[in-house]
Amino acid sequence: MKLFLVLALALLGAVSAHQLHEGAPEQEVPAEQGKEEPREPEPPCPTERESFRVIVPGQGGCNYRYMLVTDCRTFENAKDTCARCYRGQLASIHSSLINQRLSCMVRTRTNRSQVWIGGYTSGWHHCLRAYWVDRSSWNYSNWARGNPCRTGKTCVAMCPSGGQWRSVSCGARMPFICEY
Repeated sequence: MKLFLVLALALLGAVSAHQLHEGAPEQEVPAEQGKEEPREPEPPCPTERESFRVIVPGQGGCNYRYMLVTDCRTFENAKDTCARCYRGQLASIHSSLINQRLSCMVRTRTNRSQVWIGGYTSGWHHCLRAYWVDRSSWNYSNWARGNPCRTGKTCVAMCPSGGQWRSVSCGARMPFICEY
């Protein structure tokens, strides 16, 4: 009976005998529509052991909520994780008080020398511009000596030891701070 079914389906072109025998469903192979770069698979959301919530009191009764994730990721992957897992973005820092509190939090929770924050730079020499990923105004900075790097696009990392910022290759993997 199985042979008859295989023969009938093969004649109709619905499935090959090999696919039926192997139990594999028929799959269409899409035509190439231009080659895309293979995207790194999305890692799972950080576990409770890999993340720490912090609330920083602001002025006028407004609180800022942050998540330090100790799992190391690239800048783009960290940015995606903040959006997907916490419905937020990499942290933008607009005051020395917030910068100081975040660097203190990072220093007590990780032994890493740098963590991603939500800034990046773009341009060359005199045309260098700094941006926050949340598109808020760039009204505060705490660059380390010799920074920011003045060539091309770089991403911004905070050094927990003093809270100073450095230009780093966006492909580097490090912990990160989300704001949500």
